[in-house]
Amino acid sequence: MSKPSHIFSPLAEQLEPEGAFVYLDLANEARRKGLDIISFGIGQPDFQPPRESIEAVKEALEKGNTRYISPLGLQELREMIARYVSQKYGVDVKPSEVAVTVGAKAALFMAISLLTRPGDDIIVQDPAFPTYECVVRYAGGRPVFVKLREENDFRLLHEDVDKALTSTRKPRGMIINSPHNPTGSVLEKSDVEGLLELAKRKNMYVISDEIYEDYVYEGKHYSFLSDPEWRDYVVYISGFSKTWGMTGFRIGYVVANEKVIKAMDVFATNMYSCPPAPLQFAAIKALELGIDWFKPKLQDYKRRRDVAWEELSKIPGVHVVKSRGAFYLFPNVQEALQRTGLKSVDELARQLLFEKGVVLLPGTAFPLWGGDGYMRLSYVLPEEKIREGLRRFREFIVEKGGVS
Repeated sequence: MSKPSHIFSPLAEQLEPEGAFVYLDLANEARRKGLDIISFGIGQPDFQPPRESIEAVKEALEKGNTRYISPLGLQELREMIARYVSQKYGVDVKPSEVAVTVGAKAALFMAISLLTRPGDDIIVQDPAFPTYECVVRYAGGRPVFVKLREENDFRLLHEDVDKALTSTRKPRGMIINSPHNPTGSVLEKSDVEGLLELAKRKNMYVISDEIYEDYVYEGKHYSFLSDPEWRDYVVYISGFSKTWGMTGFRIGYVVANEKVIKAMDVFATNMYSCPPAPLQFAAIKALELGIDWFKPKLQDYKRRRDVAWEELSKIPGVHVVKSRGAFYLFPNVQEALQRTGLKSVDELARQLLFEKGVVLLPGTAFPLWGGDGYMRLSYVLPEEKIREGLRRFREFIVEKGGVS
């Protein structure tokens, strides 16, 4: 009897592991070898959720809120998200235009899958969060990469998108992330307006991943939801992982027109039935506390950003843009590679980990070509750890390159 020629579907082959989790495993391997690890790898806040949110989950469990609920989430939470987003961006969002999801990642997976048809061309920032490209391919689309340039502070410019669209056959949508992972860039008002005008002119949707929306250190965040015609073009995605430190709670949400939300209702039903009920009470409590809870965290992370930028700037052959958002820096290490004789950022990342116990992600973990020659640093560490980790990084470059 012959064996199947393929164990997995060809669709499954379009999905790839995420670099942050690959290096998380490598860091654990290095720890087992006795190395003291300082990790700038995983993009996860190091503060705990509000104590009131944790207590709300305990109370929900004790009250028996452990059963199936609507695939779109608790109605009370949907209503609160609608009010919160409406006040934040000066729009009028209805609860029926909100879906609660199992993290922002599930929201992205559903939105991209629902809106991408086989053969569609989808604009993706380069570099970018790798899930975007993977899911576009999974849905049968073709990622069209637009390179983000260091001289533009890694912002996505509508002129560059317009130019990329000249070579597309079936332009369908854009997936845009601001504040941006991995570079920390923040779109300006003119960028958002230009991209929306282009989307309207080309009849394209915009999936706007705004999960880092509250991490802006200079200036302000401009949301794609702010456009009066957002219902016709925009799918807004955010969640409670970054602002509220609830990464493990997996609570994301989507704001979109009712047709998209109804389609997500069906998708979620088939995918995971419903988001876990008890954990949504943590989100309800977070919104009751309001954004003032987060403001001291933002100031702390701004200080960390400044320390990391200062220490990176001391390393021979490393050049870094002082990013305005998220909690990432994206240093250019091309000159450092030349000094040390290392062939790639992947080689640099592995040697730095196993020789100095420092985790930085190679820019190549964020496809396609835009991350080549760069490293991503997540400064979600206490200041003393940031200084020590980057001291080791400098020591590594000096030792390998024979410079001081």
